[in-house]
Amino acid sequence: MEFTRHIDTSGLAENAGTDLMVFWNLNHFCDYRCEYCFCGKEKLSAEHPDVGKHSAERIFEAFTRTGKTWQIHMSGGEPFLYPGFVELCQKLTEKHCISINTNFSTSNVFNFADTVKREKVFFINAGLHIAEREKNKSALDEFIRRVLYFQDKGFNIDVGYLTYPPLLERMAKDIGHLRDKGVKLLNAKVFRGFYAGRRYPGAYTDTEREIIKKYTLDVREIDIIDKKMNFFGSLCGTGMKYFRMDPAGNLFRCSSSFKSYGNLFDGTYSPDTVYAPCPVLNCDCPYEGLRYAKNEKGSYGSVCREALAELAAIPRRGITIKKILRHIRKRLTLNSENSEL
Repeated sequence: MEFTRHIDTSGLAENAGTDLMVFWNLNHFCDYRCEYCFCGKEKLSAEHPDVGKHSAERIFEAFTRTGKTWQIHMSGGEPFLYPGFVELCQKLTEKHCISINTNFSTSNVFNFADTVKREKVFFINAGLHIAEREKNKSALDEFIRRVLYFQDKGFNIDVGYLTYPPLLERMAKDIGHLRDKGVKLLNAKVFRGFYAGRRYPGAYTDTEREIIKKYTLDVREIDIIDKKMNFFGSLCGTGMKYFRMDPAGNLFRCSSSFKSYGNLFDGTYSPDTVYAPCPVLNCDCPYEGLRYAKNEKGSYGSVCREALAELAAIPRRGITIKKILRHIRKRLTLNSENSEL
């Protein structure tokens, strides 16, 4: 059995032969409760009210009437728990391309593999989430069986191993086990967040960094672990070539931005026509910046305009100081719980 040391990144190029890309958080509900998940247990336990509101046909038409070909990257929650998810993917791939983040825990993945056009699926990131998987003694074997099924079908699928600090001791053994079972692509993904009162990836030791680099197949992970991910002021294609979308179809510039670009489902989608400077000081998703930010700064005036537009968008999204403080308190509580593990 040969194991590649390289992930096929053809689906990561800007925009991999499509006109536009959207990162669609299409649902909230998830059957896993991972310690490190940034969503929070309350959000994962209750489905978003707009999930299932629109038919696959209407969603397809919403993308298609833009006159563009889209790469639709779907995440959640757990996408395969979205009502009629396989049928939605069948419809979207009639014209557009898709990619998916998933925990691969549901049985409908086999129907997906058998009925969705493989050439229209750029990639599938299947998270291992080993601690959750081990709550059911057969879950790991079933996960491996599903990954092998997709491999045999020719899908570009990789297994992601999040380098959460308590898992580093066992990562090599876990990855070795999956390799022994025939899984070809296993990729260490950098943990970004707090654990035991320390912020990662900055808190990784040099030894831990070298271990992570040994097992990552994606060069962007090395950039994230080695460099400060700050794109403030850099001209960026988000808002023009790339968007973040919530379950209701509301479009935003990126994961870090509050700036609205209308609603795809009701036809009010309105993109930028030129690169605009990044207006945020802290990048919540460096994959976006690494992919779309240029090595070129915007003018002082353009940076100020984008920053002011960003500030103006905050109250329009119903975000208040009270909500911000509540979010900080939840994060601090999670950090305290982690420190006791």
